[in-house]
Amino acid sequence: MDYDRSEIATVYDAARGFSPERLRHWLNLLSRDAGLAPGALVIDVGCGTGRFSEPLAEHLGARVIGVDPSQKMLEFARRMRRSSRVDFQLASAQSLPIADATADLVFMSMVLHHFDDTAAVAKECRRILRDGGRVCVRNTTREADFPHRHFFPAIRPLIDTELPARNEVRNDFELAGFTLVVHEIVRQVVAESWPSFVYKSSLRADSFLARVSDVDFEAGMAALRAYAAAIPPDEAVVEELDWYVFAK
Repeated sequence: MDYDRSEIATVYDAARGFSPERLRHWLNLLSRDAGLAPGALVIDVGCGTGRFSEPLAEHLGARVIGVDPSQKMLEFARRMRRSSRVDFQLASAQSLPIADATADLVFMSMVLHHFDDTAAVAKECRRILRDGGRVCVRNTTREADFPHRHFFPAIRPLIDTELPARNEVRNDFELAGFTLVVHEIVRQVVAESWPSFVYKSSLRADSFLARVSDVDFEAGMAALRAYAAAIPPDEAVVEELDWYVFAK
């Protein structure tokens, strides 16, 4: 999806932002699995508006280069940047503006399904990483359970054709020369309540929701609102994400 042809960048953080607890959970996983020394170089591939870039720099004591192919997303990222240890560059994941064997960690959050050739991206990650460097991937997979798949039937063809299967992720990186060291299925709170989830969904900042017809989107929103109205309003909304760590 071409984010520069949409207005997703203007609502992305409101629709996809993290609670402090949720962000801390992912940063703790990174601390556990990345094994970085202070001053390490982290490449945030598909950084979008930079929602992970600065927290990565602060939590890991790292230098971070956020890379994204969308100028609109990077404009928001640069506008919110506060740390001198974070930089943003316009580039694709298949042609990273990083010298060979200079990065310590590649981080990817919710970007695998945007790649035309994940195997080529994996090879590019291996090129830029030092020996012992790691790739940490946080992404929905075809097998994962997440709320939108239950309310928006029109996204099911996209799930089946664009979300990677769990074994495909592993195969793409292992064929590029990586070793899988961690794979976990993480259940995370995506909204503190169903009314909050309804509002976030209405912003249509999810790339699958943005691509279905307006009729199909409104039908899904109606089903979602009806469900939310019938259950306790303070019940948290949970989704599954896959967490992979690969070592060079």
